[in-house]
Amino acid sequence: MIIEIDKQFRLELINESHSKQIFNLVDTNRKFLRVWLPFVDNMKTEEFAENFVSGTMYRNSLGSEYAFVIIENEKVIGRVGVYKIDQQNKIAEIGYWLAEDVQGKGIVTTSCKWLIDFCFSELKLNRIEIKCGTANLKSQQIPERLNFSKEGIIRQGELLHDKYIDLYLYSHLREAIRRTI
Repeated sequence: MIIEIDKQFRLELINESHSKQIFNLVDTNRKFLRVWLPFVDNMKTEEFAENFVSGTMYRNSLGSEYAFVIIENEKVIGRVGVYKIDQQNKIAEIGYWLAEDVQGKGIVTTSCKWLIDFCFSELKLNRIEIKCGTANLKSQQIPERLNFSKEGIIRQGELLHDKYIDLYLYSHLREAIRRTI
């Protein structure tokens, strides 16, 4: 699946051809990304990236997630996706990360807008969540720009580098879309 956002920018469902680019992107941005992403320390080889992508592709095929790479001018610059899809309760989470040198251009916000529409129209979800560290100010800007409701704090909700951190929980409901139409 490929989603053309504009002439320079698209989302592609992750496949094996992205493994090397994902590894190189993480490796180049290791210090920046590891602050908030626990998987970065484990991605030490291209083989790890290949296994990471294989697992992602498997979960994509099951419909338990839809993970995309973000491509700008034919270069992978980040990742965005719908994760932990709970079909019984019609709930899922959106997650994202982006290379340091492309921050601040609205890329993640634009990608998430597409994913929100995909979640409600294609996946028929009722609730979308975004969780981010209470000290991760940049990440918090995404759900806030997209009119998510800040529901509260998940105390010690994530293990990050041998320390539990608190997470803000944001949500967006299908009925909120209907109210704005």
